Amino acid sequence: MKAIKIVFTLIVLAFIVTACEKVIDVDLNDAEPRIVIEAVIWEGEHDMVVKVSKTAPYFDNSPSEKISNASIKLKYDDTTQDVPNTGEGEYRFAINAKAGTTYNLEVMVEGETYTASTSMLDKIAIDSAYSVYEEGFGPIEAGYKVYLKYQDPANVPNYYRLMYDLNGQFQNEPGDLRVYNDTRNDGLEVELGLLTKSFEVGDTLDLTFIHFDEPSYDYFSTLGDIIGGGGPGPSGGSAAPGNPLSNWSNNALGYFSAYNYDTAKVVVIE
Repeated sequence: MKAIKIVFTLIVLAFIVTACEKVIDVDLNDAEPRIVIEAVIWEGEHDMVVKVSKTAPYFDNSPSEKISNASIKLKYDDTTQDVPNTGEGEYRFAINAKAGTTYNLEVMVEGETYTASTSMLDKIAIDSAYSVYEEGFGPIEAGYKVYLKYQDPANVPNYYRLMYDLNGQFQNEPGDLRVYNDTRNDGLEVELGLLTKSFEVGDTLDLTFIHFDEPSYDYFSTLGDIIGGGGPGPSGGSAAPGNPLSNWSNNALGYFSAYNYDTAKVVVIE
Protein backbone atom coordinates (compact mmCIF):
# COMPACT_ATOMS: atom_id res chain seq x y z
CA MET A 1 0.00 0.00 0.00
CA LYS A 2 2.44 2.62 -1.21
CA ALA A 3 -0.40 5.17 -1.34
CA ILE A 4 -1.05 5.16 2.40
CA LYS A 5 1.00 8.31 3.14
CA ILE A 6 -0.97 10.48 0.74
CA VAL A 7 -4.28 8.98 1.80
CA PHE A 8 -3.69 9.69 5.50
CA THR A 9 -2.77 13.31 4.69
CA LEU A 10 -6.21 13.66 3.13
CA ILE A 11 -7.97 11.97 6.04
CA VAL A 12 -6.75 14.57 8.54
CA LEU A 13 -7.95 17.43 6.30
CA ALA A 14 -11.24 15.77 5.44
CA PHE A 15 -12.38 15.16 9.01
CA ILE A 16 -11.80 18.78 10.11
CA VAL A 17 -14.45 20.19 8.74
CA THR A 18 -15.64 14.41 0.54
CA ALA A 19 -19.92 9.05 -13.58
CA CYS A 20 -17.17 6.54 -13.15
CA GLU A 21 -13.67 7.83 -12.63
CA LYS A 22 -10.42 6.01 -12.08
CA VAL A 23 -8.88 6.12 -8.61
CA ILE A 24 -5.46 7.70 -8.93
CA ASP A 25 -2.58 5.39 -8.06
CA VAL A 26 0.63 7.24 -7.28
CA ASP A 27 4.13 5.80 -7.64
CA LEU A 28 5.41 7.03 -4.30
CA ASN A 29 9.01 6.01 -4.84
CA ASP A 30 9.49 9.05 -7.11
CA ALA A 31 6.17 10.88 -6.74
CA GLU A 32 6.23 14.65 -6.87
CA PRO A 33 4.14 16.48 -4.23
CA ARG A 34 0.52 16.97 -5.27
CA ILE A 35 -1.76 19.97 -4.65
CA VAL A 36 -4.51 19.27 -2.12
CA ILE A 37 -7.53 21.61 -1.98
CA GLU A 38 -10.27 21.19 0.65
CA ALA A 39 -13.31 23.50 0.61
CA VAL A 40 -16.82 23.27 2.06
CA ILE A 41 -19.82 25.58 1.76
CA TRP A 42 -22.62 25.20 4.32
CA GLU A 43 -26.16 26.45 3.80
CA GLY A 44 -26.73 29.85 5.42
CA GLU A 45 -24.44 32.65 6.55
CA HIS A 46 -20.92 31.59 7.50
CA ASP A 47 -17.27 31.77 6.43
CA MET A 48 -16.37 29.50 3.56
CA VAL A 49 -12.89 28.12 4.28
CA VAL A 50 -10.51 26.86 1.59
CA LYS A 51 -7.38 24.95 2.63
CA VAL A 52 -4.53 24.59 0.12
CA SER A 53 -1.47 22.42 0.69
CA LYS A 54 0.92 19.97 -0.92
CA THR A 55 1.31 16.32 -0.09
CA ALA A 56 4.60 15.38 1.53
CA PRO A 57 6.95 12.96 -0.24
CA TYR A 58 6.51 9.38 0.95
CA PHE A 59 9.80 9.17 2.87
CA ASP A 60 9.57 12.72 4.29
CA ASN A 61 8.21 12.91 7.85
CA SER A 62 7.77 16.68 7.76
CA PRO A 63 4.20 18.15 7.77
CA SER A 64 2.46 18.89 4.49
CA GLU A 65 3.45 22.24 3.01
CA LYS A 66 0.79 24.95 3.45
CA ILE A 67 0.27 27.10 0.36
CA SER A 68 -0.30 30.77 1.18
CA ASN A 69 0.31 32.36 -2.23
CA ALA A 70 -2.68 30.96 -4.11
CA SER A 71 -5.15 33.16 -5.97
CA ILE A 72 -8.72 31.94 -5.35
CA LYS A 73 -12.01 33.05 -6.92
CA LEU A 74 -15.51 31.86 -6.03
CA LYS A 75 -18.11 32.18 -8.81
CA TYR A 76 -21.88 31.76 -8.45
CA ASP A 77 -24.95 33.26 -10.09
CA ASP A 78 -23.52 36.42 -11.70
CA THR A 79 -21.00 37.02 -8.91
CA THR A 80 -17.23 36.57 -8.77
CA GLN A 81 -15.55 36.97 -5.38
CA ASP A 82 -11.89 36.86 -4.43
CA VAL A 83 -11.25 34.59 -1.43
CA PRO A 84 -8.53 36.29 0.64
CA ASN A 85 -5.61 34.55 2.28
CA THR A 86 -5.82 34.43 6.09
CA GLY A 87 -2.52 32.61 6.64
CA GLU A 88 -1.28 29.05 7.19
CA GLY A 89 -2.72 27.86 3.88
CA GLU A 90 -6.26 29.01 4.71
CA TYR A 91 -8.48 31.36 2.70
CA ARG A 92 -11.85 32.70 3.95
CA PHE A 93 -14.85 34.44 2.50
CA ALA A 94 -18.15 35.34 4.21
CA ILE A 95 -21.09 33.98 2.25
CA ASN A 96 -24.83 33.42 2.55
CA ALA A 97 -25.13 30.08 0.74
CA LYS A 98 -28.52 29.10 -0.65
CA ALA A 99 -30.08 25.94 -2.04
CA GLY A 100 -30.43 25.74 -5.80
CA THR A 101 -27.09 27.44 -6.40
CA THR A 102 -24.08 26.02 -8.22
CA TYR A 103 -20.73 27.24 -6.90
CA ASN A 104 -17.51 27.23 -8.91
CA LEU A 105 -14.11 27.59 -7.30
CA GLU A 106 -10.94 28.51 -9.18
CA VAL A 107 -7.55 28.12 -7.49
CA MET A 108 -4.33 29.29 -9.15
CA VAL A 109 -1.07 28.00 -7.66
CA GLU A 110 2.41 28.26 -9.13
CA GLY A 111 1.15 28.94 -12.63
CA GLU A 112 -1.40 26.11 -12.61
CA THR A 113 -5.18 26.52 -12.45
CA TYR A 114 -7.48 24.07 -10.64
CA THR A 115 -11.27 24.24 -10.87
CA ALA A 116 -14.15 22.43 -9.18
CA SER A 117 -17.92 22.81 -9.04
CA THR A 118 -20.55 21.83 -6.48
CA SER A 119 -24.32 22.32 -6.16
CA MET A 120 -26.20 23.28 -2.99
CA LEU A 121 -29.22 20.96 -2.76
CA ASP A 122 -32.39 21.31 -0.71
CA LYS A 123 -32.37 20.34 2.95
CA ILE A 124 -33.76 16.90 3.79
CA ALA A 125 -35.48 17.16 7.17
CA ILE A 126 -34.96 14.75 10.05
CA ASP A 127 -38.44 13.52 10.94
CA SER A 128 -37.41 12.02 14.28
CA ALA A 129 -34.32 10.95 16.24
CA TYR A 130 -34.24 8.63 19.24
CA SER A 131 -32.33 5.96 21.20
CA VAL A 132 -33.34 2.39 22.01
CA TYR A 133 -31.66 -0.39 23.99
CA GLU A 134 -30.68 -3.43 21.90
CA GLU A 135 -29.06 -6.73 22.79
CA GLY A 136 -25.67 -7.42 21.27
CA PHE A 137 -24.97 -9.92 18.53
CA GLY A 138 -21.70 -10.95 16.89
CA PRO A 139 -19.18 -8.11 17.20
CA ILE A 140 -21.94 -5.60 18.04
CA GLU A 141 -22.07 -4.81 21.75
CA ALA A 142 -25.30 -4.55 23.67
CA GLY A 143 -26.28 -1.01 24.57
CA TYR A 144 -28.30 1.98 23.49
CA LYS A 145 -28.38 2.61 19.74
CA VAL A 146 -29.26 5.93 18.15
CA TYR A 147 -31.46 6.29 15.06
CA LEU A 148 -32.95 8.99 12.89
CA LYS A 149 -35.76 8.84 10.34
CA TYR A 150 -36.23 10.91 7.18
CA GLN A 151 -38.29 10.85 3.99
CA ASP A 152 -36.21 10.29 0.86
CA PRO A 153 -37.40 12.29 -2.19
CA ALA A 154 -38.67 9.98 -4.94
CA ASN A 155 -37.39 9.57 -8.49
CA VAL A 156 -34.15 11.47 -8.02
CA PRO A 157 -30.74 10.23 -6.81
CA ASN A 158 -29.88 11.49 -3.33
CA TYR A 159 -26.67 11.34 -1.33
CA TYR A 160 -26.21 11.82 2.40
CA ARG A 161 -23.63 12.03 5.16
CA LEU A 162 -24.29 11.60 8.90
CA MET A 163 -21.98 13.27 11.42
CA TYR A 164 -22.37 13.61 15.18
CA ASP A 165 -20.96 15.08 18.36
CA LEU A 166 -20.95 12.94 21.50
CA ASN A 167 -21.15 14.93 24.74
CA GLY A 168 -19.83 17.98 22.94
CA GLN A 169 -16.97 16.25 21.10
CA PHE A 170 -17.03 15.79 17.33
CA GLN A 171 -16.55 12.11 16.49
CA ASN A 172 -13.98 11.72 13.72
CA GLU A 173 -12.54 8.23 13.95
CA PRO A 174 -12.46 6.27 10.66
CA GLY A 175 -15.55 4.29 11.73
CA ASP A 176 -17.47 7.55 12.13
CA LEU A 177 -17.32 8.34 8.41
CA ARG A 178 -20.85 7.49 7.22
CA VAL A 179 -22.24 8.24 3.77
CA TYR A 180 -25.32 6.83 2.07
CA ASN A 181 -27.20 6.82 -1.22
CA ASP A 182 -30.83 5.98 -1.97
CA THR A 183 -30.24 3.20 -4.49
CA ARG A 184 -32.29 0.75 -2.40
CA ASN A 185 -34.75 3.11 -0.71
CA ASP A 186 -35.69 5.76 -3.27
CA GLY A 187 -38.83 7.58 -2.16
CA LEU A 188 -39.17 5.66 1.11
CA GLU A 189 -39.18 6.60 4.77
CA VAL A 190 -35.67 5.65 5.87
CA GLU A 191 -34.27 4.76 9.28
CA LEU A 192 -30.54 5.29 9.76
CA GLY A 193 -28.69 4.08 12.83
CA LEU A 194 -25.24 4.39 14.34
CA LEU A 195 -25.31 0.60 14.50
CA THR A 196 -21.67 -0.05 15.35
CA LYS A 197 -21.78 2.37 18.29
CA SER A 198 -23.29 1.77 21.72
CA PHE A 199 -24.14 4.63 24.06
CA GLU A 200 -24.87 5.01 27.76
CA VAL A 201 -27.71 6.59 29.68
CA GLY A 202 -27.02 10.32 29.93
CA ASP A 203 -25.05 10.57 26.68
CA THR A 204 -26.00 13.50 24.47
CA LEU A 205 -25.63 13.21 20.70
CA ASP A 206 -25.92 16.17 18.32
CA LEU A 207 -26.65 14.75 14.87
CA THR A 208 -25.93 16.57 11.61
CA PHE A 209 -27.67 15.03 8.59
CA ILE A 210 -26.13 16.30 5.35
CA HIS A 211 -27.63 16.28 1.85
CA PHE A 212 -24.99 16.81 -0.81
CA ASP A 213 -24.22 16.12 -4.48
CA GLU A 214 -22.84 12.99 -6.12
CA PRO A 215 -19.18 14.14 -6.44
CA SER A 216 -19.15 14.87 -2.69
CA TYR A 217 -20.55 11.42 -2.00
CA ASP A 218 -17.96 9.85 -4.32
CA TYR A 219 -15.11 11.51 -2.42
CA PHE A 220 -16.20 10.39 1.04
CA SER A 221 -17.38 6.99 -0.17
CA THR A 222 -14.00 6.15 -1.71
CA LEU A 223 -12.27 7.61 1.35
CA GLY A 224 -14.32 5.19 3.45
CA ASP A 225 -13.18 2.31 1.25
CA ILE A 226 -9.54 3.30 1.65
CA ILE A 227 -9.54 3.68 5.42
CA GLY A 228 -11.57 0.49 5.87
CA GLY A 229 -13.73 -0.38 8.82
CA GLY A 230 -16.58 -2.07 7.11
CA GLY A 231 -16.93 0.88 5.01
CA PRO A 232 -19.72 3.04 3.72
CA GLY A 233 -18.19 3.01 0.26
CA PRO A 234 -19.05 0.77 -2.69
CA SER A 235 -16.30 -1.69 -1.93
CA GLY A 236 -17.40 -2.13 1.66
CA GLY A 237 -14.06 -1.22 3.22
CA SER A 238 -11.94 -3.32 0.86
CA ALA A 239 -8.23 -2.68 0.60
CA ALA A 240 -8.31 -0.22 -2.30
CA PRO A 241 -4.99 1.49 -3.06
CA GLY A 242 -5.07 5.03 -4.37
CA ASN A 243 -6.70 8.30 -3.39
CA PRO A 244 -10.34 9.35 -2.90
CA LEU A 245 -12.12 10.49 -6.06
CA SER A 246 -11.70 14.24 -6.42
CA ASN A 247 -13.87 16.74 -8.28
CA TRP A 248 -10.86 19.01 -8.86
CA SER A 249 -9.42 19.41 -12.34
CA ASN A 250 -5.76 19.17 -13.30
CA ASN A 251 -5.02 16.13 -11.12
CA ALA A 252 -5.41 17.94 -7.77
CA LEU A 253 -6.46 15.99 -4.69
CA GLY A 254 -9.18 16.94 -2.22
CA TYR A 255 -12.78 18.07 -2.71
CA PHE A 256 -15.12 21.04 -3.01
CA SER A 257 -18.54 20.36 -1.50
CA ALA A 258 -21.76 22.24 -0.73
CA TYR A 259 -23.65 20.97 2.32
CA ASN A 260 -27.29 21.46 3.15
CA TYR A 261 -28.26 19.90 6.43
CA ASP A 262 -30.67 19.36 9.29
CA THR A 263 -29.81 18.73 12.94
CA ALA A 264 -31.29 16.83 15.87
CA LYS A 265 -30.35 16.21 19.50
CA VAL A 266 -30.73 12.86 21.24
CA VAL A 267 -30.30 12.40 25.00
CA VAL A 268 -30.05 8.72 25.88
CA ILE A 269 -32.55 7.77 28.61
CA GLU A 270 -33.72 4.47 30.05
